[in-house]
Amino acid sequence: MTPLSLKYSVAEHKARAVLDDCGIDEPKDISVKDIILGRGAFYNERPLVGKEGEIMTVGNRSIITINSNIDVSTKKRFASAHELGHYEMHRKLQPRIVDTEYNFINWYKNGPQEVEANEFAAEFLMPSDLFSQYCEKKKFSPAIIESLATRFQVSKTAAILKFAKRGNHPVFIVYCQDNKMKWFNKSDDFYYFSRFEHGLKPPDGTMAYELFTTNDVYIGDEKKQAIWKSDWFILKDDEKDKRFYEYCLFVKAFNYTLSIIWED
Repeated sequence: MTPLSLKYSVAEHKARAVLDDCGIDEPKDISVKDIILGRGAFYNERPLVGKEGEIMTVGNRSIITINSNIDVSTKKRFASAHELGHYEMHRKLQPRIVDTEYNFINWYKNGPQEVEANEFAAEFLMPSDLFSQYCEKKKFSPAIIESLATRFQVSKTAAILKFAKRGNHPVFIVYCQDNKMKWFNKSDDFYYFSRFEHGLKPPDGTMAYELFTTNDVYIGDEKKQAIWKSDWFILKDDEKDKRFYEYCLFVKAFNYTLSIIWED
């Protein structure tokens, strides 16, 4: 049963309705392709240039095409769920929708339809009630993100973004590309004011800054790095600095970092 405390967006409600219509209790075991076909759309995979997926609608027929060159199964799975979201919510509004890597990473900056498709995919693959139950009574660490990604068969990026909304510990997320801050997101109960400035380099002392500067990648227990609160956040007058922590994904193929910052 869904906890009464959880509030859902329109896209999340739609994802849950599709799960209910299909009788799905455990999304990690499903084939998104089979769901797309069962919902009345055609599914196709072929090489696409400069895009991860697209949906074409003519009359009552829709074709969802996923880039066959995507070589990571969790990424292809999310792309398919994203296009399913477009099919369920937007196919009558736009006859053709094209999605690039940029659309998937920049969850909050690509217009309402892309935000909705990402919210749909995240809820469809990681239902909030199951996600929250899995996080319950666990202390936050990078291992939790990796465990969630495995549990729900999604990327660590998708798990991080979902955790900000449905996790059990306040976190702050910063996305940087080409050594410039692009956007941030945070848990509703994370109350500190950040030093985020769009288009500037991440602050000195942060893991994001270090990874862009050195290209070093931390593994194992070192994925959790101690930083100072003042590295990412503004201190109040006479406030003493204190330890925070940062876990930073570095995706060299697209030259971006995704930092998740928290305090114990």
